[in-house]
Amino acid sequence: MLGAVADEIAVKVFSQTAEARAGEMTTGALTVESLKAAGATGTLLNHSERRLSASEISKLVTQLRGASMELCLCSKDPTEAARLSRLSPDYLAIEPPELIGTGVAVSKAKPQVVSGTVESARRAGYQGKILCGAGIVTGEDVKSAVRLGADGVLVSSSVVKAGDWRSRLMELAGSLI
Repeated sequence: MLGAVADEIAVKVFSQTAEARAGEMTTGALTVESLKAAGATGTLLNHSERRLSASEISKLVTQLRGASMELCLCSKDPTEAARLSRLSPDYLAIEPPELIGTGVAVSKAKPQVVSGTVESARRAGYQGKILCGAGIVTGEDVKSAVRLGADGVLVSSSVVKAGDWRSRLMELAGSLI
């Protein structure tokens, strides 16, 4: 499916994850090489639904850099965001696990988590883009995240579950302008 999407659109396509495996014993694995061959330009790692160990993240960062692929690292809180920012991902996301898929935006329910993540990552020297996820459903949620210092948002269920996903995407994207 990833390859079909990458072939049809003219925007960056990220995989939902990757696996730090290489060599001949990779049947069924989402290796960096297979993702790149399918047309992905990057991947999302450490989402709260698929947490990775520090050693797995480190291996994958090396593999992704070697393949010239982009990386978005997800964090559950400002402390983890500061630690992960030292790996210099292209994107750093804050997504408190308890709010994912709830429709309750972190930018409204826990604004201090968003602003605290931005502050701690910047204090650690991070210069990439900071994204805000978890419960982002409306354009106002996007605007709130940006006001708190985020450069953009991560969304999934609010678009996938929308009756008219195209309109939902346009509303969310339009809020960034």
